[in-house]
Amino acid sequence: MLDSSQHLKQAAPIYLANARVDEIQSLFNQAQTQAVFVTFDGQRLNYFGNDLKRAQTEYIPASTFKMLNALIGLQHQKATATEVFKWKGEKRAFPSWEKDLTLGEAMQASAVPVYQELARRIGLALMQQEVKRVGFGNTNIGTQVDNFWLVGPLKITPEQEVQFAYQLATEKLPFDVAVQKQVKDMLYIESRGDAKLYAKSGWGMDVEPQVGWYTGWVDDGHGKITAFSLNMQMAAGDDVGERKQLTLDVLDKLGVFYYLR
Repeated sequence: MLDSSQHLKQAAPIYLANARVDEIQSLFNQAQTQAVFVTFDGQRLNYFGNDLKRAQTEYIPASTFKMLNALIGLQHQKATATEVFKWKGEKRAFPSWEKDLTLGEAMQASAVPVYQELARRIGLALMQQEVKRVGFGNTNIGTQVDNFWLVGPLKITPEQEVQFAYQLATEKLPFDVAVQKQVKDMLYIESRGDAKLYAKSGWGMDVEPQVGWYTGWVDDGHGKITAFSLNMQMAAGDDVGERKQLTLDVLDKLGVFYYLR
C-alpha cells in the first residue's frame, strides 16, 4: 500500500538579496515579462525574479501536470512506458504531435492528445482521488477529466510545483519507486559535466493572461538535488524556447547548472 500520509509540505521561504538576484531580475526585465524563479533544495525555498508574489499565486499547471498524469497512469497500469499511442491521422496543433508516440516521447514533445487519452483511461474518480492523495495544488479537477490542467479548475503555486519536483527527483512521492524512476527518465533534458537537467515545460494558452512554466531539477551527480520552477507571464506569439533559455540563464547565474565555457 502507498502511504497516504505523504503529501506536499510547505517550507518557509527565504528571499536572497545579492548581485545575482539583480542580474536575474534584469533577465526577466529584458525579456519584457513578469516572472518568478523558485528553487528548493529540500530545506529552503529561494525566490528570484521581478514579480516575487507569483511564487504564492495559483496558476493552472498546463503541461507540467503531465508529470503527475504519467505517475498516476503508470502506477495504476493504465499504460506502460513502452506502449505506443497511435496517431490516427487527425490534425493536431503541432506537426511534432502528428505521429505515434510513447509516453516519454509525448512528454518531450509536450503532446497534449496523448496525455488526454491517458487521463480518460484513468477516469475522473481515480484521477480526483490521486490528485487529492498527492496534495497537488488546490486538488480540484472539476468534472471533465481531459482538460482540467489546461483551463482549470486545477491550480498550483510555483512554491508547490518546486516541492513536487523535488519529491519526484528524490523519489519521495507516494508512488512506487520504479514508477517514479520511469517518469524521471522521461523528463531528462541534458547533461553538463556530472550535472543532469530534468524538466517539464508548460504554457497555459487558454487563460488570460497566459502563463508559462519550466519546472524540474538539477542533479549535480554528487548527491545534491536542486529543484526549480520558473513561472512567467506569456503572450501569443512568444518564443516557445524562451522558458528553457531563461531557466538555463538563471541556473548558470546561481551556479547550479553552468554553461560549459
